Amino acid sequence: MSDTNEIQVNVESRKETGKGEVGRLRHKGLIPAVLYGAGKPPVAISVDAHVIKELLRGEGGENTIFLLKLKGTKEERLAMIKEIQRDPMSGRILHMDFIRVTKGHKLNVSINVEIFGDCFGVREGGRVDFITRELQVEVLPKDMFDHIKVDISELNIGDQITVADVMDKLPESAKFLEDDYRVILHVEAPQAEIEEEEEEGLLEAESLITDEQAEPELIKKGKGEEADEG
Repeated sequence: MSDTNEIQVNVESRKETGKGEVGRLRHKGLIPAVLYGAGKPPVAISVDAHVIKELLRGEGGENTIFLLKLKGTKEERLAMIKEIQRDPMSGRILHMDFIRVTKGHKLNVSINVEIFGDCFGVREGGRVDFITRELQVEVLPKDMFDHIKVDISELNIGDQITVADVMDKLPESAKFLEDDYRVILHVEAPQAEIEEEEEEGLLEAESLITDEQAEPELIKKGKGEEADEG
């Protein structure tokens, strides 16, 4: 959970938003950003890249709620990261969106799924296959979190974990914005078994096709014999 009393992020407003201004900010080690939400107009701001890196390393990660202070004014309010745009090659942060947070009002956020435990199915030669590593939840700011941990030690080959199986991992005010039966992960059989099953299925299908092709020939033969007898 986030302790907003200890986390403070200072930002500066910016009036210019063109490419030249953005380049100048990045050269100074600042990240261009925008603050919006809570029924108020969006505000173009900039924030120290080093401060953001430290924030993201914290326990709450991207879902950390912090006190945002606008330099040169008395304005300060709770906020959190809504979106991060990164350079696809270097991973460097190019732009950020911050959203204003109001106590008592729920937020829609993404959380990560982390697993732990020595999976029985993996020991038997299987493999854990993630269908999704992120889930959408709705939660009050006071209960904000960024991940859940799931024990997979008892899973056998063929077993799966759905959203319904991890309901008890959520804080009291939170709920999933997902279908209860959405599969998060499952344990696959060893590759050799999968290939063997696929081969057996292929042979069975070929056998059925051969039988179906043979039947018309038998019918034709029968008609020919009847003609000879006449």
